[in-house]
Amino acid sequence: MAGPLYATGVGSGPGAGLSALYTVDPSNGASSLVWNFPDIHIYQGGLAYDAPTDTLYATGVEDSSTGTSRLFTINQYTGATTAFGGLSSNINISSGDLAINPVTGVMYATGGVGDPDPNVAHQSTGLLTIDKNTGAATLVGYAAGNCCTGNFGIMLNGIGFRSDGTLFANGFSLAQPDASTSHLHTVDLATGAATDIGPSGVILGGSLKYSGLAFRDDGTLLSLGSLDAASGALYSVNTATGEATSLSGTGLPYGSGPIHFGVSGGLAFVSAAAVPEPGSFALLAVGLVVVGFGIMHRRKSV
Repeated sequence: MAGPLYATGVGSGPGAGLSALYTVDPSNGASSLVWNFPDIHIYQGGLAYDAPTDTLYATGVEDSSTGTSRLFTINQYTGATTAFGGLSSNINISSGDLAINPVTGVMYATGGVGDPDPNVAHQSTGLLTIDKNTGAATLVGYAAGNCCTGNFGIMLNGIGFRSDGTLFANGFSLAQPDASTSHLHTVDLATGAATDIGPSGVILGGSLKYSGLAFRDDGTLLSLGSLDAASGALYSVNTATGEATSLSGTGLPYGSGPIHFGVSGGLAFVSAAAVPEPGSFALLAVGLVVVGFGIMHRRKSV
């Protein structure tokens, strides 16, 4: 059973940091600040949760080294972050996403990947595997080719795995005629190639182009996205057509959407067992009192 849905975005509240971690209600998009991060930029990066190790991963850059992207871990209980070593200068995953294959446990990322030959440019994003222990990145392949053949220049950003191991991605193509809206894609894990499913239909702001993806337990694909130019919303996305439907309402007054930390960050569910409910702490306290009383009673009886 899934627990809280986390999202990354810009910092907010007293002592706002560069970035922050939020919880998002998976039914309507209502959000709450969890932690601010003063020294790292992860508001446009990815977010993924590894259940076996109870580890939350993110991608971005350190404020002291903004030209070098890297993997981070986030302690969801304390807000502490740990940075892995920086990636090579031709790899930029600070504005892509992260997702862990539920079938194999392999972690993937999207991002810009340059060719070792400086005279060769790639107009499409790359799919990479990320080592959970070292943060090292290995290129699988590119989403598409370069201008001007076919559906070239596919830029994939948010990614999310369905329970059967199918990888979906938010993004857009330089060749698509409806450049104002995002498209949903599937991604070939062996080659990195993207297959267009269809447009989201959201044409405001950044649409869903840069937003993370996550599946609810009931199989619904969720994405952040623009509601208007001043606020965002949580959307459900039809995996057969790509069409997005706001779960945060429609026809709302300007700027009243529930998301105000940006819609370009990652989105990830954690395990329910990973975050004990407040009532469990009370039960634990009662249990300790009972156990302590029993021990004292036995000692007095000896």
